[in-house]
Amino acid sequence: MNKDSRGLSYSGTDQAGIAKFEEAMAWNFDYLPNGLEKVDALLAEYPDFLMAWVLKGYSIASEGRFGALSNIPLTFIENSTIRIASTPRERKHVLALSAYAQGDTKKAVEIWADILNEWPLDLLAFRQSTGNLFWMGERQRLVDTAAKIAPHWTENTPGYGYFIGAFSFALEEVGEYSLAEKYARRAVEINPSDMWAVHSMAHVLEMNARTDEGIAWIEERHERLPKHNAFVGHIWWHLGLFHLEQGHIEKVLSLFDEYIYPEASSFYLNIQNGASLLKRLEFVGVDVGNRWERLYQGVKDSVGDYLYLFTELHTAMILNRSGSTYQLPQLHASLSDWSKTRYTNETSIAQELISGISAYEAKDYDIAAKMLHPQRYSLSVLGGSHAQQDILIQYLINAQHKNSNVSAVTGLMKERVSRRTQWDEKPQQFMQMWQQIDAMKDGMSEDVFRQLLRKVQ
Repeated sequence: MNKDSRGLSYSGTDQAGIAKFEEAMAWNFDYLPNGLEKVDALLAEYPDFLMAWVLKGYSIASEGRFGALSNIPLTFIENSTIRIASTPRERKHVLALSAYAQGDTKKAVEIWADILNEWPLDLLAFRQSTGNLFWMGERQRLVDTAAKIAPHWTENTPGYGYFIGAFSFALEEVGEYSLAEKYARRAVEINPSDMWAVHSMAHVLEMNARTDEGIAWIEERHERLPKHNAFVGHIWWHLGLFHLEQGHIEKVLSLFDEYIYPEASSFYLNIQNGASLLKRLEFVGVDVGNRWERLYQGVKDSVGDYLYLFTELHTAMILNRSGSTYQLPQLHASLSDWSKTRYTNETSIAQELISGISAYEAKDYDIAAKMLHPQRYSLSVLGGSHAQQDILIQYLINAQHKNSNVSAVTGLMKERVSRRTQWDEKPQQFMQMWQQIDAMKDGMSEDVFRQLLRKVQ
């Protein structure tokens, strides 16, 4: 049976087909446009190529909406030729895809784990697993998944950069910034088009409050970024955060309009990027004009349809800020839909956070604080990175500020700075921020409060 560059066997194809399959995988891992077209061309040439069908299904599922799952092709399973000729590893991928098609990402993750236990060089299973574990909030498992197979991967293993790029992001999310940076930089050296590794490095710089370096890291790739697909909007979002933290408001608005959310889009990551950045701007006193309406046009037909609950928190922001609160009951009802495979605690946390967001936007700041405060250390359950989840902390800080609860505001701000500043490496910088926050107890203007909210160094 023909094998790929890492020694994995494939059915329904020849060696040339496997080479094209690996090219299609790399194209998808680099977030280049029209990835499905490459897979469809491969299937036109090799209609019995089971793993090409699986790759197509995984690609469709990456849209992040329940509505898209029905488009996953599963009829190939009925092809007796494919069924008889397939390998045990391929059959496990089919089971994972079938679970994915039903919205049961938890079951799919367990199957990918089984695959990696037996075939640790299965890069597709690894990337599918880590991508979904992230949105399930399984940070430690994200690291463990990479660490347990790491001894099988070396610099000489084809696809090594794609492995360490994903490992880097997992390490960043558990605070292992030095090793995360080492792996991200090496992955980008191997392949400058590896957007996941570029993205991981942006997270390292964000969480270390290295804003100057963050701007430089992304700006030096300015010409390359437009060559990638919609995911690249998230890289621009990171650039927007770095500029916002430095007070470059006009630059942030320009990035939003040109790159981050230039037109209505229902893509889940675009919804997250757009809503969270607009709200951050509003929290520091910026009038964002009618940009919320643009976001609403993107999300209005997808309310309650997002696979990842973290996206629905941003849907709630958009419905409230665009004056479309009449759709909030629809959003809440979708969270109670037991046909969607979710844990009870996920649903209850999401409901509380959405209600807290709505209460804040309705100026019921006391209710908002009571709903948001108990959940601030449960946010990871709904997925999203530390950098992304910060918007929910900002909602809480602002609610307590509106309540004139100074001790709560200073405590929350100190928690936030402690998370984002390397206090052990830069104690003077850390203590300077600490003292500025403490000074709030003696009274502070709105401008100074907003400056402290914006700055993380």
